[in-house]
Amino acid sequence: MTDEFFQFVVAESFDDAAVARLKKLGNVVHLEHCDSATLAGAVSDCDALLVRSAARVTGDVLASAKRLRVIGRGGAGLDNIDLVAARRHGVTVVYTPAASTDAVADLTVGLMLSLIRGVCSGDAAVRAGRFSQARQACVGRELSECSIGIVGLGRIGRAVARRCRHGFDCDIFFNDIVKPDGLDFSATFLEKQELYSASDIVTLHVPLTTSTHHLIDDGALKQFKPGAFLVNTARGEVVKASALIEALQSGYLAGAALDVFEHEPILADDPILMASRTLLTPHIGARTIGGLNRMNLVVDDVVRVLRGERPRFAAPG
Repeated sequence: MTDEFFQFVVAESFDDAAVARLKKLGNVVHLEHCDSATLAGAVSDCDALLVRSAARVTGDVLASAKRLRVIGRGGAGLDNIDLVAARRHGVTVVYTPAASTDAVADLTVGLMLSLIRGVCSGDAAVRAGRFSQARQACVGRELSECSIGIVGLGRIGRAVARRCRHGFDCDIFFNDIVKPDGLDFSATFLEKQELYSASDIVTLHVPLTTSTHHLIDDGALKQFKPGAFLVNTARGEVVKASALIEALQSGYLAGAALDVFEHEPILADDPILMASRTLLTPHIGARTIGGLNRMNLVVDDVVRVLRGERPRFAAPG
């Protein structure tokens, strides 16, 4: 065991047990804000930085770090960290790729069910005293009647497919840049255009990259089956919001459920707040007790790197 004393910067919330493990090895500085200027100042003389999804670890932030050795990302996405700059500066990035799989998959299926059964509109109608009218107007669909199009068949996409296929006997279509082997459920690979036009519900499970930014735009939405639903629990920027709003307002799409947005926290004047037939949740996909506990385990990989050991989950590339 090393006798070194490390300097840790914790930019976002980690539980007490995780922080206690760090305190055994050094000093822990908690940041009240995680804007770029604050981050750059804080990492100028630290060994390890721990973040979740709000902190943006840019090339400029990394350039100010004199001895930073490791960044720990509590979560599955890495789009808030400049991985190229991290490699250039010799900084290892570790994360928890499987921490939120079940949590996000559960929410995704829950959003599907809420959309096709009109749960939110029904709730609003009951509270507004329109019980009988709403009951007559609301005739939903059963999930087993729906074909599910999954864009991105990674850990979360597979977990969603498994739930929909084994739990509801849905037909599953998928698209991914890699055709996977060894699936434990039946599913059909389709090109994106075919998937959009064949699916009653399209659900997105891709990382945010230059190729997936605004993946769902005006052109993609025009390929959707009329009356289809869209679910996004991936990243807000994967969907072009203005195009989605237009498709909803025109009635071409039957509804959309969004757990993620281009601007978070969502702005008070964001047009999506007024869009019809939408179900909006505040980026809670990974926020279950189990999911958060698994994210906190990133501290163990941070410690492994500082001790010169191989981490369990290093960023790809």
